[in-house]
Amino acid sequence: MRIAVVGTGAFAKHYIDELPAAGHEVVVLTRSHKDSLDGKPGVVEQRITDYSSVPQLVELLDDCDALVSAISDLTQTFVDVHVALIEACKQTPKCRRFIPSGYGGNVEEFREKPESLFHHDAVVRDALMEQDELEWTAVCIGWVMDYIVPTANRYHADGGPIFPLDLHTKTMTIPGTGNEVFTTTSVRDMTKAVAQLLKSTKKWRPYTYVQGAETTWLEVAEVIKTVGGMPDLKVSFEPLDDIRATLAKKESFFSILTAELKLIAPSGELKFDQAKVQRDRAEFFPDIHFRTPAELVKAAKDDAKLIV
Repeated sequence: MRIAVVGTGAFAKHYIDELPAAGHEVVVLTRSHKDSLDGKPGVVEQRITDYSSVPQLVELLDDCDALVSAISDLTQTFVDVHVALIEACKQTPKCRRFIPSGYGGNVEEFREKPESLFHHDAVVRDALMEQDELEWTAVCIGWVMDYIVPTANRYHADGGPIFPLDLHTKTMTIPGTGNEVFTTTSVRDMTKAVAQLLKSTKKWRPYTYVQGAETTWLEVAEVIKTVGGMPDLKVSFEPLDDIRATLAKKESFFSILTAELKLIAPSGELKFDQAKVQRDRAEFFPDIHFRTPAELVKAAKDDAKLIV
């Protein structure tokens, strides 16, 4: 099967690793040629586009069986690109499966609000819901687990204050009590699951739940202290009311983004219905092992050069 991967960022890099490992061919859609992808196993071709021309996209997607988007953009461009890709796929001979970017929390029950920086994800899902020519699913993963390992062990760049844990300063600033339950998932494990989802002939649902583990911030802190060999990790807590007050001020784009992401776990938006998690795992990717935070931390500790 030939899969179009849209983008070349952290999520895309995992797809470019794992889709060929599962037997898929990969075509990468990108705004500019990436030397790092030259000769990459499983990558058939890089195809350059600015995503503005649907006829050009139809041509670029002509030989693809499915499209997986991995672009990251918190502006209207995110919507415009996805709408163009949706329209292009509809006009191709066989590209009839579509996975939008997003990879967020329980958006089935907690739709992104109009004032949220992530509302564009909901607009794209609406566009997919309004058509019936493409089969599609939004992949829900919770917090990206990769942030709990050192920078050298992941494709994702440091999150700064967006993520509670800072391994550089050996500090963890937990929003809320630290006992709120949420889902977190390794991006590599997610892309392995999607590779199997793409192979499945079973009908997709609008939402697919991919979960590494259910945990809490205090449990993550304990993993870092013990498995991660950082017993001196300094843990502090940030009251949710303070974060909400910061969000209400809307002082800057970054302050809004940071506050939104600090609130996402305590709010329950990353808590998945475990029956749906088990249903999707059994139906679409029963043979994928989803690593826990402890397993991910141990893997990074055992191999300083490993990209988890």
